[in-house]
Amino acid sequence: MQMTAKRDGVRLVYETAGDGVPVVLLPAWMITNRRVWAAQVAALAERFRVVSYDGRGSGESDRPLHDGAYEPIELVEDVLAVLDAAGVERAVLVGNSLGGLVGYLTAALHPSRVAGLALIGPTVDLSGEQPSALQEAAARFDEDPGPGASGWELYNRYSWERDFPRFVDWFVATALGPEGDAAARAEGRVQGLDATPEVLAASIARRRGADPARLRALTWRITAPVLVINGDRDEICPPAWSREIAALLTARHAELAGAGHCPHVTRPLEVAGLLTDFIGGL
Repeated sequence: MQMTAKRDGVRLVYETAGDGVPVVLLPAWMITNRRVWAAQVAALAERFRVVSYDGRGSGESDRPLHDGAYEPIELVEDVLAVLDAAGVERAVLVGNSLGGLVGYLTAALHPSRVAGLALIGPTVDLSGEQPSALQEAAARFDEDPGPGASGWELYNRYSWERDFPRFVDWFVATALGPEGDAAARAEGRVQGLDATPEVLAASIARRRGADPARLRALTWRITAPVLVINGDRDEICPPAWSREIAALLTARHAELAGAGHCPHVTRPLEVAGLLTDFIGGL
């Protein structure tokens, strides 16, 4: 069933399926929408009440561009708005990539609302020891790499102005990793081209200042049980990030050999099994 939550004038479209323990599948970066969770919704709804929604800036939800619209704390408040609209007091949060960061912050800042936390290739750097390719590209986002840009140089404001579809194709292939098949890449392209460079640029500007020390200082506030899943061939968020999160939070940890940044897409049944075992054991 499709419904709408609204916060500070921003409309968030969400849907629910199934019955049982509430599970919220969090939006990732705005280059995707809630359809990225389709396989997990189908699998998890057999046992749980699954809530998925289009984050602000994506899908059928509103796409604000006012200053500060994509601050991480705004995305956390959106989680709470969807929980309230769906009549959910406490839920298991599942987040991939940026959704992992949002889930991490929600669990730390609002522990009473989080019954469990599952992080899949989360954009959460707790050490800051070695900048990732993503962090380095974000730091150069406003520097024009020229028309011959390739690879991470495409993660750039000027490259998007020249050829946004080329960036989408590269990013989707990079995120899916070596296991991404033609169908997954095609669906990723459809979702990516539904995004706008303006929204993506606004979200990057607000994430570049994330401080690993501040994120690390929040670990003690996370009281919910945690599951961390990552692919050992993740080119977006280094596997070392997930390993450190799992170690610091004494979390269950599953590192999938050969998988990339989005194993919930490329290995839907395996990830659904891990999530089902975790949620069922809470």
